Amino acid sequence: MTTQRATAAPAKKTGKRRMPAAERRAQLLDVARDIAGAEGFAAVTIERVARESDVARALIYQQFTDLSGLLTALLDREMGIALAGVSSVDLDIDDVDALARGMLTYLHAAPTSWQIMLSPPDGGPPGLRERLELGRTYAREIGARHLSRFAGVTVDPAGATERIMLCAIEELARLHLADPQRYPDELFLSYIRALTGWAVSVETGR
Repeated sequence: MTTQRATAAPAKKTGKRRMPAAERRAQLLDVARDIAGAEGFAAVTIERVARESDVARALIYQQFTDLSGLLTALLDREMGIALAGVSSVDLDIDDVDALARGMLTYLHAAPTSWQIMLSPPDGGPPGLRERLELGRTYAREIGARHLSRFAGVTVDPAGATERIMLCAIEELARLHLADPQRYPDELFLSYIRALTGWAVSVETGR
């Protein structure tokens, strides 16, 4: 007499993995960021983010209440990324190339985030301009502290030198992010050296 071995029934598919709330929120913001970076804030809609995230619209409403809440959360996160990048460069550094490489490190770590902050597309959420100006104020304070070390004098973060420096660095970062082959790392470094040399000469009167 032979017995037939019972075979296990194939496991049923359990569907998509249920993400923790924080992970899901980050995913939704990543999708919104990529849409905004490629097509502008006006292209970001609840429907579009839901479709590209493969979730129900209700989940986005649960996370952010409405489109304005989604865009505001996105802006707050991207601003945080930018400020963390600026503050990540050692304030005690005394080498211009090391400082410039620190800038490149944080640009490369979050290129889309920086593209949005440096060249904000149309249709941004309320408070965009105010947040950007707060970010620039912070960046000038950090920049002035670096420049003060290089020049050996106290540099005013609200003064003309630091304002011109930040404008030039922002434009250089835009060019590098938009076309890294035409504006490679080494060219970025050479411009930072030249800009720093100019700023030091202005601040010291040499």
